[in-house]
Amino acid sequence: MAASFKSDDSFLRKLVVGAAGTNATIDRLTALGFRPIELERGSTGFKIWKKIKIKRVRVPDILCLRTGLRFESRGKTKPEISMSHSLSETRRAWDAGMRDDDFISIVVFHQSAESPIDLKPISPVQFIKVKDLRDAFGGNRVSITKPKGVEEGSEIRVVWMSAVAAQPSIVSEISEKRIQLKDNESGRIQTVQLVRNKGTITLEPQVCVGDTVEANRIVAASVPVSVALSCPPPVDEAYFVDKLGNTNLSERYAAAKALRYRGYTTARRALADRMALPDEDIYVQLEAAAALAAHGHPEGWGFMEGKLRSDVMHVPLETQLETVIVVSEIPDPSSESLLIEVLKDEGRDDELRAGAAWALGQFATPAAANALVATFNSAELGVKTEAARSLLKITGKQVDPVVELLKTCMPDQRDGLSWALARSGGFDPNILFDGADDNLRRWISYILGHGKNLFSTRDVEAVCTSDPQVYFAASVLWQILESWIDGLTEV
Repeated sequence: MAASFKSDDSFLRKLVVGAAGTNATIDRLTALGFRPIELERGSTGFKIWKKIKIKRVRVPDILCLRTGLRFESRGKTKPEISMSHSLSETRRAWDAGMRDDDFISIVVFHQSAESPIDLKPISPVQFIKVKDLRDAFGGNRVSITKPKGVEEGSEIRVVWMSAVAAQPSIVSEISEKRIQLKDNESGRIQTVQLVRNKGTITLEPQVCVGDTVEANRIVAASVPVSVALSCPPPVDEAYFVDKLGNTNLSERYAAAKALRYRGYTTARRALADRMALPDEDIYVQLEAAAALAAHGHPEGWGFMEGKLRSDVMHVPLETQLETVIVVSEIPDPSSESLLIEVLKDEGRDDELRAGAAWALGQFATPAAANALVATFNSAELGVKTEAARSLLKITGKQVDPVVELLKTCMPDQRDGLSWALARSGGFDPNILFDGADDNLRRWISYILGHGKNLFSTRDVEAVCTSDPQVYFAASVLWQILESWIDGLTEV
């Protein structure tokens, strides 16, 4: 059987665009008066765990705490209304886990060929109700692409026909058969034909005469499309408590998460009952536990500590990694202590320890910095890599303690520290010279060489007096890094 497989590069590109789409939708919803949070964990980022595969609950990407509405975002590099779909797996159907009143959001990006994370939005965020998409899908007012090749998996793509503005334009004419757009700058006319597929599909205009439209805005489609939504009346705590008992898994998951972030006064018992149900999905149990722990209830902490302190014979690695991530979302000293405990335990799986190191990037404290630095001379490369990245995250708020760590740590812990400090800057490098041994002087050269632009010119020039040899070594690096040959490859 051909395995569903996507190359790392292709997969990363899709993840980055998807995350950008979710973040753009959250920003737009916030501006429209909604109160959105990330519902599907990881949908606003693109962290990939290579060994431990987490199969989370299929839920829309975003939940509005105020209204209970949910949004599935689609970041795209091509302006179209399309969704991946599987004919053989129900859970991979385009609308799996979604309600009729959910929305799909579409936003288009230009993605650099050289760097997948170099993105620029080139369309407004556009919203389409799932019920309208389902109606069109059920009425065969869609087109279906052929299955993709093995490398891209075995899914097909459902496309709801639409047409977009090629340039920023003004809608100059709308008739039964066409829309005309006048380019804002050149005055050139773009004509959009509304009758498609030999007359079997007629696109409905989504704009009015006189409207000013951005490039890649959908101007005609087989389903209604909006660039703005009205915020419906708010829902209360009872709405989410009721959803905790819903037969739909995605509803129970969303309800537990909503209660954590919006807070509650009466839901403690319902959350505890849901968490303790032996037949409940583990991801719902974890969300219920997090909702309890985040509001200071010990039973929630007890549940998550139990998952993290069990061996893999009793709690699978994917559950433990998900618990690490959930714990990191709760800004509490207990979270930090649990993560440090996992990171320090050399008997744990390396990727789980790497997950704990990654999660500690949420805690800008001296304790977290100490724990991360302690891995640099003792842990597996993947753990050290995540520890260095997290140290960089927290160095901005903890630069003085991190600089002090560089002066006092073991020499074989200085590489990770130097990498983070060279990318954060924000301190006077001359303070490192007092009592510096030869090994530290070499790492100061590295920090100056790679981070020159992050330090003040006056401080950099003062190094010439503090330690001319370090200044010379750094200047050699500047020359190399600024040369056109830096990074040149043979192919």
